[in-house]
Amino acid sequence: MKSRSFLRRPALGVVFLAVFATSTSVFGDPYWGTFKKDGCTGIFPGKRQYSAILYGIPSGQSWETTCANMGATINGQVFTKPSRCKNTGFNEWGEFDLIDDSCEANWAAPDEGGIYNYTHKNDGCQSSGTYAGKRKYSSRLWNIVGLTWEEACAKMPITIAGKTYTTPHRCVNTGGATGMWGEWYVADSSCETAPQAYNRGANDSLKRTGTLSGYVDLHTHPMANLGFGGVIFHGSPFGPAATALADCPSVSDEGHSAGHSRVEAIVQDDVIGALLGTVRHDNRGYSSFPYWPANNSYTHQTMYYEWIKRAYEGGMRAMVVLAVNGDYMFGATDNGLPDIIKGIAIATDPVYDLNDMNTLRRQTQAVYDMQAWIDDQSGGPGQGWFRIVKTPAEAQSVISGGKLAVVLGAEVDYLVDCTGSNCNDSMITQGVQELYDLGLRYVFPIHLKTNGFGGAGLYNILGSGTKYDCKHYGQDCNVAGLTTYGQKVLRELMKKGMIIDVGHMSAKSLDGAITFAEQQSYPGIVTGHTGVYDMANKGNRHEANPTGAALKRISTLGGMIGLITGQGNLEEIGEWRQNSDGSYIAHACGGTSQTFVQSYQYLKNLIGDPAYDGRIAIGTDFNGFAHMPGPRYGTRACPGGTSTIAQPEASKVGYPFAPDSSIRLAATLAANPSLGKYSFGNRTFDFNTEGASHIGLMPDFFEDLRQQGLKRSDLEPVYRSADFFTTMWQNAVNRSGSIQ
Repeated sequence: MKSRSFLRRPALGVVFLAVFATSTSVFGDPYWGTFKKDGCTGIFPGKRQYSAILYGIPSGQSWETTCANMGATINGQVFTKPSRCKNTGFNEWGEFDLIDDSCEANWAAPDEGGIYNYTHKNDGCQSSGTYAGKRKYSSRLWNIVGLTWEEACAKMPITIAGKTYTTPHRCVNTGGATGMWGEWYVADSSCETAPQAYNRGANDSLKRTGTLSGYVDLHTHPMANLGFGGVIFHGSPFGPAATALADCPSVSDEGHSAGHSRVEAIVQDDVIGALLGTVRHDNRGYSSFPYWPANNSYTHQTMYYEWIKRAYEGGMRAMVVLAVNGDYMFGATDNGLPDIIKGIAIATDPVYDLNDMNTLRRQTQAVYDMQAWIDDQSGGPGQGWFRIVKTPAEAQSVISGGKLAVVLGAEVDYLVDCTGSNCNDSMITQGVQELYDLGLRYVFPIHLKTNGFGGAGLYNILGSGTKYDCKHYGQDCNVAGLTTYGQKVLRELMKKGMIIDVGHMSAKSLDGAITFAEQQSYPGIVTGHTGVYDMANKGNRHEANPTGAALKRISTLGGMIGLITGQGNLEEIGEWRQNSDGSYIAHACGGTSQTFVQSYQYLKNLIGDPAYDGRIAIGTDFNGFAHMPGPRYGTRACPGGTSTIAQPEASKVGYPFAPDSSIRLAATLAANPSLGKYSFGNRTFDFNTEGASHIGLMPDFFEDLRQQGLKRSDLEPVYRSADFFTTMWQNAVNRSGSIQ
């Protein structure tokens, strides 16, 4: 966000006020007097003291003992006892430390010429001195209350490149106008004279026994062509290739040609061309495909059934298929666009209803139609490799049989038509029942729009909600958290044993959703296509990327985490340097698998040994207007930026290659596959120079990770994730009957 200010004034003086407070005693027992608001007692998290006199202590009873066992509820925060008790000689005082954001300090530094404020800024490699060969990051400390600047700086933590520093390497007091700054010196291959080379990861032993089930892709949208009014996204995932993947309308005279082309341009940052309506791209589809599919093309089909089949035969054994939609392309006003252009239609002439629930029904039926079509190609009903499942037992049977378990779900803005103003209990109860009857088992309560269930994470211009200048993030946050209707929809989904994806939520909504799941001991919680806050820099450190603490809470519940494969560019994601053996994979080629591997290693380390059960998966977001990992070689190499470290020829994907031989054999194959460069129509796809152009190149993506340094066992969490998905799902079903 431009021109953000992190300056916050400390409270002046001591404020006395009556606050809502109750003690845990009954009438006639000891009780607290009126609580008064005192000064700050902590800066991270921010805490403020509230204090009161304890009255009614029985004669002969210890003041200190009575106080130490006397609870209270103050401003909604429940205490079983005071933080401190103080005997003044005249009275016994109880002091309670309440969480209070106004007391919390934060790091924030102007960057990019002062246009933006981020949590920290990159000051570059250090060439001399104590920290030569390190990368320097710095930030200013704001809202220092109750401590000297030096004391506050020494106590204020920050996480950079996945490592939490409890104190800066240096604290520098630059004076009243420019404040107190912290400096951190971080290991970074691009600053080192002899960085580690890229070498293929060892073919070591697995951490668990038994056959690898294969991986689950927690986030796909094969039917996106039936959303967005049917005119933004081009190409069907099934049917004869000549018709399903025919020429797109970019250079034709079709009424929606301009809208399709504008959206493609906008997501590639050609806003001027989109506004002028002059932008076009090569529209040729099957069989030449000169432009699409591509990792950097956003409005063309990337999940044709033959491409899905190659991913399946290369290791994918479960796939979540999500209905998706968005009326914001057609002039909707509930988005974050500047007021001067809010409501202007990017696209026109929709051929389908724009309503989210109608779109959900249409796309869901199309997945059943796709299953039937693949069955017809495979010998008849029930014979195909693409199997929709509705119970964890069905999913496990399909996976064990070497076929692809397909789980239906929804990622729409207004689930069950619940906007911010029209929700009611019966709408939610009946709506969830309809979702279940349609066969959906995986649901996002919140997507891009703040709705009746809670606030959406604000990280791009399409998000809606009231912003506030939140601490510890590189962008503004949504003031809205989980609503009472949000709890209601979570409860109804839990009663059905459905999987709940908490992605896209505001920080407040996410905390509310996880807390509710913890109260219900519900394991079916997922964030299925996520980035990670702790590895992020600049604007990528936003509220829709959960902190490590939040991700750990999901895992502890028994849930799963799916990393989105397009993690960001070179400057947005740090280099992971915390492996216990000192090894690392240099992050020198941004916007590629090399960026993904930094966040993946962090997450595997965060979850620890339970990760090897299969708790980490991927969420590609194919057909979801998300960027896919680009190539490390060729004319389009490293689309997210490069460092001085070159990508050696030896670390290319070598064709043919074989996926891990321990992965359960696909039912369509007679022997373990050997995968060469994939050809379709007149085009041959080389991951080295194309990146992830479509879902069929995901086996190549994993091979690329091995070529750069991931060991065989490093990918074990992903290759066991299909089985763990069914375990998590069964645990959710088992818990469903006890939801309150």
